[in-house]
Amino acid sequence: MKTYDNNGKLINEMNTAITSDGKTVTTNTTYHGDNGRPISQNISVRDKQGKVTTTNVIDGKLLP
Repeated sequence: MKTYDNNGKLINEMNTAITSDGKTVTTNTTYHGDNGRPISQNISVRDKQGKVTTTNVIDGKLLP
């Protein structure tokens, strides 16, 4: 899902994927409205047992 500001610029993007081994990977990326560069990205991985691991990246992103 993508979110745009009133000027049509991308400011936030959320993606969810399920891997072949049953893990759920969710990314939430926030972009700078003026230049489009990533401000932060939150990555959450939930395994089949329900354990959640979270990674936060500031001023960039790890996953597309």
